[in-house]
Amino acid sequence: VYGSADSARVCADSLIDSMGIPCVFSEEVQREAKESAARRDSLEGREDFRDRLIFTIDGEDAKDLDDAVSLEKTETGWILGVHIADVSHYVKAQSPLDREARLRGTSVYFADRVIPMLPEALSNGACSLHPGEDKLTLSALMTLSKSGKCLDVRVTKSVIRSRIRGVYREVNELFDGTAGKEIREKYPEALTTLRSMRSLARKLKQNAVKRGTIDFASTEARFVLNEEGAPVALYSRISGEAEELIEQFMITANSAVAQLAREKKLPFVYRIHENPDGEKLQELVQSARSLGITPAENNRRPLPQALMEAAKDTRFARLISSRLLRCMAKARYDGEPVGHYGLGLSDYCHFTSPIRRYPDLCIHRILSDYLAGSGSKALHGRYDDFVREAASSATSCEIRALNAERSCEACYKAEYMSAYIGRTFSGIISSLSENGMFVELPNTVEGMVRLESLPESELTYDGVASLTDRRGRPCYTIGEEIEVLVAACDISSGRISFVPA
Repeated sequence: VYGSADSARVCADSLIDSMGIPCVFSEEVQREAKESAARRDSLEGREDFRDRLIFTIDGEDAKDLDDAVSLEKTETGWILGVHIADVSHYVKAQSPLDREARLRGTSVYFADRVIPMLPEALSNGACSLHPGEDKLTLSALMTLSKSGKCLDVRVTKSVIRSRIRGVYREVNELFDGTAGKEIREKYPEALTTLRSMRSLARKLKQNAVKRGTIDFASTEARFVLNEEGAPVALYSRISGEAEELIEQFMITANSAVAQLAREKKLPFVYRIHENPDGEKLQELVQSARSLGITPAENNRRPLPQALMEAAKDTRFARLISSRLLRCMAKARYDGEPVGHYGLGLSDYCHFTSPIRRYPDLCIHRILSDYLAGSGSKALHGRYDDFVREAASSATSCEIRALNAERSCEACYKAEYMSAYIGRTFSGIISSLSENGMFVELPNTVEGMVRLESLPESELTYDGVASLTDRRGRPCYTIGEEIEVLVAACDISSGRISFVPA
């Protein structure tokens, strides 16, 4: 017995157990984490970057700060430093702590809690790159041209001391000129570097567009909870330039490290994304054309990217995005460097988040042995079986975590909207089916309007983007605005029902 099904928090408890997500660390694992975190380690063999301007930029509520950045201008371009917590130093292979991390595979994030991959002594303590503290890191130092092309990468064991605990919102305000005195006084030594980072990130984004990165249309929800853990506010999370900057830097590091591993023939856990289903893609193109969306013909640009570009500023952007995702293969982990279609990269891995993802921890361990002098043959003998098993296990854990996060988010949205039953809202028709239509509100909530609740009779879904009447005339089309009334909310299933206002 978990409690009332009218509480999203209680529903989350039951979902976590039903999906088999471990959320309690054993005493043995807790003890090992605390002992490992408290150990005083020699800095011998590590490059000392404590005198460099290095800092983190994360969300306001983030506690596991596993990546920090630095940037130096050179005559020919930049040297971009991405400094990642050296988690493999604290989590030894085959230890109880390592086995627990592998079992979890990833940290899981809900509206009211985080289920971490590693105990707090490491995830929020020894491994988290807090400002003003000496931290052990694995640094990727990338030599970039003025156009942002990666010419070389050097990976090294290091020690850093982050200068600033940067926050996305604050950096965005510095960029758009709305920052107050308190924020400006927090970043005085980093302002020049931040401007250079902004310039570089824009070039990296331009390069991403050129090579075929697909920008899917999506929204992310942000909840505000009261003391009892019930949702009292819900917003659409807006991503700004600071978030884009860090994303581009992390993608650059992930790609450079994966290329290094492939060239050195290391056993490795790659992040791969295979080519989409060509037949489904052509069917989608035909459907898009019937809506007046025609992708520009350019043999150098992937068709999915051209399709999203054509749909970008239309009311059908979400429809094309969701259907395009159905044509795509699912990204996963693998021991072979197949490449990442969605990012347009021939080499990619997950290197930048070893506090919260097991594949990142795996490749840190392999890179550490490589840097210590182990040759390719010895590494393959040591890690080949491990890489195959870890890639498969991590993919399964990731899918489990994503399903849990989506299900729990739906429960919280239903609980939030239960306070508004009988109220009217303006929304956009986001998708259609034989049974009715889904309407999305500005706060990211999506509810269903069933066919039988619509005033028109004998409506039929045309299979593309409209509900049509007996004469085939569109009555309701994706992207149109509609007034709806909240009719019912089933918190345990996350279902929300609307009727026309």
